[in-house]
Amino acid sequence: MFRGQSGATGCHTGGRRGLQLGIVRLMAKAWSLLDERLDAVASAARQVFAVRMFAGCVAATLTAYLYGPVWGGGWLAAFAVAESCTRWFTRPIGRGQPLSRRQRLAYLCSMFATSSVWASLAVLYWAEAQEPFRLAAMAILAGMMIHAQGFSFRSPAALAALGLTPAALWFVLPVGFGGYSGPPLLALTVGLMMLLGYVAASARANMRTSKALAEAQHTAEAANEAKSAFLAMMSHELRTPMNGVLGMARALQRTQLDPRQQSYVDTILRSGDGLMAILNDVLDISKIEAGRMDLDIAAFDLKALGDQAVELWSEIAASKGLTLACVAEPGLPPLLLGDEMRVRQIVLNLISNALKFTETGSVTLTLRADPAADGDGGVEIVVADTGIGMSFEQQQGLFRPYMQAEKSTARKFGGTGLGLAICRKLTSMMGGEIHVESAPGEGSIFRVWLPLPEGEPAAPEAGEPDDLPSLRLLVADDNPINQAVARAILEAAGANVETVSDGAQALERLRLEAFDVILMDVHMPNMDGIESVRRIRDGQVGRADTPVVALTADAMPGEEDRLKALGFDALQHKPVQPAALITAIAEVLTARAATPAARSDAAA
Repeated sequence: MFRGQSGATGCHTGGRRGLQLGIVRLMAKAWSLLDERLDAVASAARQVFAVRMFAGCVAATLTAYLYGPVWGGGWLAAFAVAESCTRWFTRPIGRGQPLSRRQRLAYLCSMFATSSVWASLAVLYWAEAQEPFRLAAMAILAGMMIHAQGFSFRSPAALAALGLTPAALWFVLPVGFGGYSGPPLLALTVGLMMLLGYVAASARANMRTSKALAEAQHTAEAANEAKSAFLAMMSHELRTPMNGVLGMARALQRTQLDPRQQSYVDTILRSGDGLMAILNDVLDISKIEAGRMDLDIAAFDLKALGDQAVELWSEIAASKGLTLACVAEPGLPPLLLGDEMRVRQIVLNLISNALKFTETGSVTLTLRADPAADGDGGVEIVVADTGIGMSFEQQQGLFRPYMQAEKSTARKFGGTGLGLAICRKLTSMMGGEIHVESAPGEGSIFRVWLPLPEGEPAAPEAGEPDDLPSLRLLVADDNPINQAVARAILEAAGANVETVSDGAQALERLRLEAFDVILMDVHMPNMDGIESVRRIRDGQVGRADTPVVALTADAMPGEEDRLKALGFDALQHKPVQPAALITAIAEVLTARAATPAARSDAAA
């Protein structure tokens, strides 16, 4: 007997605990609905606050007309209180701040109150027991459910707060207070339940769609971040060895070489520059697709740009027995206003493409002022070749990334298929157009129109320095090849160079002696360049204002601004260009000398 009582008590206790656990889980799930999605609802609601107040005033006026000013004024007062609470609870949204959980709960309560105030109108009209008033009541409830369903994409909690009251009244008023019985009541009940079921199913489908879209967006953002990280890593891993290859080749080029050795070095440099062009194409297409590429507008000479492009490709053309020429037609403005580097990139890619697919004949670059520009200063860049040509079908995917005319093209002619895609995207960024005219066996003509206005001559700039006499430079890089490249370039310019392998060693050297400029790799073991620069700027070692130039193989957009914000004075990408590196060192020294602190130190 006692065991039976004990068992019953145990079952009762277990059931009570299960019920309590279920309630706790339900409350936790309900609490989880108070997330940032409600903030989006509140933000949208605040934008139409004036519209809602106008609709409330119209409804109050109609109520006053039908039932007298007391009813109209009372309803308007209740509506104003509910809307004021909504406005008050969502005030952080107006300041651009998120809501807290408690504020979201209060906002939900105010939404429920507002929905109840509007639903009270339906109840008031239904009580008239006249068909027009009852139709108006059902129309109000239907409008409220449609309005609530619009929030099912954003927040289930908002859907419940706005839709539960009108959904309940939509069923209760006709069935419970409509005065129907028998078959009419049955038909009405089934019809209303079917409609509510459809509304619920539609809201559920909307929520599933919203969830799928959110998951797809999250997946796309994660994939884009992974792609950016992969490109940054590949940029670093490829540029680091290329810095050694090209850096040593350029250092070797500055020594005394016989013609045969000079030819070998030139071949190394051309091959390395070709590999860097492929890498830069991949990075450029990613920057453009991410919308992170900006145009640098300045005056430039398009004819000089064309001549330089032809000269750059002249040896390749000569090796294939092709004629390569640049023709600048009369009327071409002496200077144009635009991004010279990106225009050069378009021209070089078009010439490269033409040379690749032309075995005999010629490639001609023509530059002209576009007569169809209606005085807007537009120019036309035309690259015509006598190559293999293309069919209409082959031209359709010509400007898509990684696409080439045929599958065998990459094997036969090489390349990534990015050059023309970059040309089109850069042309579009500048507001221009590009198209091709071609036929199999008849060559191709690429026409680029750019709306570049005529430019004014810029003020003359000082010449680039070619040496760094009497400077003591510290190079911090964990790669011995990069150290050797920097030493070769800088010692050839007359500087005294010391090298260390990480940031910690750099700080130790700075504790013992002073340097004019520090060249700091960003990624190093033990202590990276960022931490080293932070300690230098904090005055922990040496002079806090010692110029520091970042040396990095990372070439992703925004890298220079990020590093300057962290304390670096300038940035040089690897592979290092000797002239650019020497110029950067001279510029940071000049900039430091112009600061008030530097001038006062010099005076002391």
